[in-house]
Amino acid sequence: MPSLTFLPRRHYLDRRAARLVEDGSYGNPDDLLDTPQLADWLQVSSQWLEIGRSKGYGPPFIRLNAKRVRYRRAKVLKWLEERTYARTAEYKERRRGQQASADSPSQK
Repeated sequence: MPSLTFLPRRHYLDRRAARLVEDGSYGNPDDLLDTPQLADWLQVSSQWLEIGRSKGYGPPFIRLNAKRVRYRRAKVLKWLEERTYARTAEYKERRRGQQASADSPSQK
């Protein structure tokens, strides 16, 4: 059965991913950032991060309890590096590969 995870086609965050990696690499990789801290660093809204958590397209997170979510700096940096592209065609190729793997039936 194909995955129903919604992945946005493109986000303006993609254009700034390389710079955000540089900006965020000055802290301890094990730092745990809360949602407002990460939103400030990425220059996105807290709501965008919350929606990304529920839909599966945001950075990886740690759920400490029912009301506390944190993001490990090293995992966010890795997520940003995965969103860094040298050219537009590379972005489109990777998207096609993700869609093809989501559409192919899983082998059991």
